[in-house]
Amino acid sequence: MTSARRPPRVWLGLLPFGVVAVIWWVIPQALEYPAYMLPAPDKVLERYLDLLVSGDLWMHTAQSLRRLATGFVLGNALALIIGIGIASNRDLAAFLSPTLTFLQSIAGVAWVPLAIIWFGSGNGAVLFVVTNAIFFSCLNNAVVGVQQIPNVLYRAARSNGANSLQVLRELVLPGALVQIIVGLRTSLAYGWRALVAGEMIASAKGLGTMTFEAIQWYQTATVISGMITIGLIWLLLDRLIFRELEKRTVRRWGMLR
Repeated sequence: MTSARRPPRVWLGLLPFGVVAVIWWVIPQALEYPAYMLPAPDKVLERYLDLLVSGDLWMHTAQSLRRLATGFVLGNALALIIGIGIASNRDLAAFLSPTLTFLQSIAGVAWVPLAIIWFGSGNGAVLFVVTNAIFFSCLNNAVVGVQQIPNVLYRAARSNGANSLQVLRELVLPGALVQIIVGLRTSLAYGWRALVAGEMIASAKGLGTMTFEAIQWYQTATVISGMITIGLIWLLLDRLIFRELEKRTVRRWGMLR
């Protein structure tokens, strides 16, 4: 007698969304409140389609993704270089660690007012805030990843004639890869949040700007549409980029069970 097939895991992941949708649909039917506080799902869907057809949602999304990609490359490149340097050199660690720890505590959205003073209200300020949040999020993981490599492996590499570049390429980067990928994923999440918050204050375009401007006119359907888009984009980035990156590197090399 064959056992019943288990439902695909993807349906388990979608189940909570279905529960939220049902609750959302029931609330306007059961409670009386101003419509602008929580529009019904059909009203939000209607507004979402309007934003898609008009091109506004595409335009704001493209602006946000462009800033996120730029900040992601800049922030992580700096974090990996400095993080590997700190983890590999005790004197450099003693010199930089206190300052970086201090700055890490105020990374992200806290820099928005100062960024506006330095770069003005616009793309430069938002990009600075995003890069800042991504840098400090990735930095710690890079340091931890390198420090977790046993010293015996460094001695073995040196005894076999490996130079500094070979040690970096063949030992440090693969050995710290798990933590580096965790840092990349975490930094993208923090960068995405900082981006949306920064756009609400210091930008003329982007998903953050779209939702913030809608609040002033009590256009809650637009706000929820922006929130849904923000969540969907992050879900796609996580699934399409980091899950695949994990399969092609960490799991492929046998570094995870």
